[in-house]
Amino acid sequence: MHRERFNFNNIENSEYEETKEKEFVEKIEKAPLSSDFKIDLLLLVFDRKKATFLGDICGVESEEQKQKLIKEFNEELNILTNLLDELNLPYKIIRDIEDRNDTIGFSVVVAKEIENLNKIEEAVKNNKNMDMGIMFGYPRTAVEAYGTQDVLDLETDLPEEYAYLRKEGMLPFLKFTPSKLHWKEELEWAKDNKKIIEEKSPNTINQAIEETEEYLNNLEKERSERE
Repeated sequence: MHRERFNFNNIENSEYEETKEKEFVEKIEKAPLSSDFKIDLLLLVFDRKKATFLGDICGVESEEQKQKLIKEFNEELNILTNLLDELNLPYKIIRDIEDRNDTIGFSVVVAKEIENLNKIEEAVKNNKNMDMGIMFGYPRTAVEAYGTQDVLDLETDLPEEYAYLRKEGMLPFLKFTPSKLHWKEELEWAKDNKKIIEEKSPNTINQAIEETEEYLNNLEKERSERE
């Protein structure tokens, strides 16, 4: 009878990967960045995405605001790129901080492998939405429905479901538009992402829910003031 030899290297590799994983999570958690950035980076690290797109943008109404945004975004971009260097993740700045059509912003694409970085850079350059969506880890059915009449507006079309998802802290994981035909399966995919982050980085979950609620509460306040 053939017996497999016990391989101590497997244990060593497993322990190394676990230690490396914890270091990645700690560095991402400690970075003074938004939870959106952190969630995307964590999902990239845990192989739920082949690449991700990180950036910020804001409209400019005055020169004073413009200079303020340039300063803030420069600080944010420096923090982000320093973190990516620490994590040894390949990235490319595809939009540096500059004024374009009265907007200030920056865009960075990130991957775990150079090959995927090149692929996502090419997809962004050529506006290949399907390729981008798949590499960003979104469900294929949602990517195929994007930009068509087959997309679902959860808040408008399914208000009760939306309220439930908000209560469950799911909104930070719904940065895509579900499809009308497959939204239930697509929500399960999003729930799986949430479970991974809950297990690996509960601090990020807490930050995400807090930031999302603050944003939505401010939005609701603005709406009520306009009425």
